[in-house]
Amino acid sequence: MFVDVSYNRCASTDFEMAKNSFKTLISQKHKTFPADLNMYGMKCKSQLLEDQENVTLIINRRNSIRQKPKSWTWTLLRCRWQKKLVLLLIFICICVLIVFANTHLLVRGNIISAFLSSRLNKLSHPEKQEARYPDTQATTPAVPPVLRPTHYLLNYSSTQLELGAHLNGFSSDYNIFVIYTRENYHLNLKFDLFAHSLLKHSSAQLHLHVITDNESQTSVFEILQRQIRRFRRTVIYTIYDVKVCSSIIQDIATKLSPYFSSTPNSYYSDSLFFLSLGLHRIADRSLNRAILLDCDIVFRSDVRLLFNEFDNFLPHQLYGLAPELTPVYRHILYRYRVRYPKTSFGNPYYPMNNEMGNQHSHIHHGYPGLNSGVVLLLLNRIRNSKSYLEKLTHSEVHTLVAKYSFKGHLGDQDFFTLLGYEYPNLIYRLDCIWNRQLCTWWKDHGYSDIFDAYFRCEGNIKMYHGNCNTRIPE
Repeated sequence: MFVDVSYNRCASTDFEMAKNSFKTLISQKHKTFPADLNMYGMKCKSQLLEDQENVTLIINRRNSIRQKPKSWTWTLLRCRWQKKLVLLLIFICICVLIVFANTHLLVRGNIISAFLSSRLNKLSHPEKQEARYPDTQATTPAVPPVLRPTHYLLNYSSTQLELGAHLNGFSSDYNIFVIYTRENYHLNLKFDLFAHSLLKHSSAQLHLHVITDNESQTSVFEILQRQIRRFRRTVIYTIYDVKVCSSIIQDIATKLSPYFSSTPNSYYSDSLFFLSLGLHRIADRSLNRAILLDCDIVFRSDVRLLFNEFDNFLPHQLYGLAPELTPVYRHILYRYRVRYPKTSFGNPYYPMNNEMGNQHSHIHHGYPGLNSGVVLLLLNRIRNSKSYLEKLTHSEVHTLVAKYSFKGHLGDQDFFTLLGYEYPNLIYRLDCIWNRQLCTWWKDHGYSDIFDAYFRCEGNIKMYHGNCNTRIPE
């Protein structure tokens, strides 16, 4: 019995120890609280006080630090209507940029100058009126650049003789102006053929005026000397600086180039392509009659006969030009001809084939426009003609262009075409035999059915015009 009781006590003791250890494990796993609640309450209360003090210190520290203000963009975007306003402004800016990128370069330049030029803000009222209406004469006119042409006497028996700034008694009534700039191989060949045919068929004492640049001047001398020696001739030769000539007529080119050139930087936007309209400023005042020719002109007769055409000018006629032999102005005047289908403006000079049977067809001359490859000028009349000079003002040109819905691209030729139709008393009609154009570009570009009616030129051809780089017939 004693053994059994002791065994039971040991067993019960072991059981109690195991039970206590199990409770300890369970309380650690499930975070159970110890049995002594008072002790735990004291510890928890002190811990809570400590935590409360730490939180209070952190809050006070944060309140003591100045908070960074929010950005204006975030403030602006807090409301819905403000977001919509910002998006609308961004959309408007994008549209303005798109329109600005697709506007004409000239209009764009005007817009930029209007916003960026500080000079406009400083102009007085009269100066603003003058800037708005550029045709109004300034109180103090600008001093034009000084033109100092150099004169030479080219003789087949000797080298050139420089005559300085004056001709020293040498003069001629046969004054021919030619532009030879930006020399290249094709231009050199054209001018060589031009000088060859001119000296071959002419017996008059010629005065050749060449507007050129420093790079091209040497070639002009070489070509002229070679042809002069070949035909044993003597020629008075005058050189003009192309830069000075361009600056003298720059105001005319500025007014006309927006209407008579395809783009501001195009080939025909150069001021030299309006030279015939301001040649009276460049030529010496002692010169009365002159002829301006393109380099691609080839003579088949004496140029003296062409100068005889001046005797046929009427008292009010200033220029002499031959008709255009292509339908270029029929194409340009498309909108005007739709509104006025019975107009003669843009029709060929000779009647169409279907009108050839009419016995009175020879009087039905159309007006195909004028070609500026050959221009006869009465310089004194041009200088003294107030009515003509008024036609060169910006307002008059704009009115004329708007009337015919005209947008040209051929420089002075476009202006002469409008001038000859609106004011026919100013232009002498030169026969096409003096400017037989050879360009057939429009025949292959939509006008093959009517091209021959424009291209037709009856008579004995005296001068060929190899425009469009066309080969001159032998």
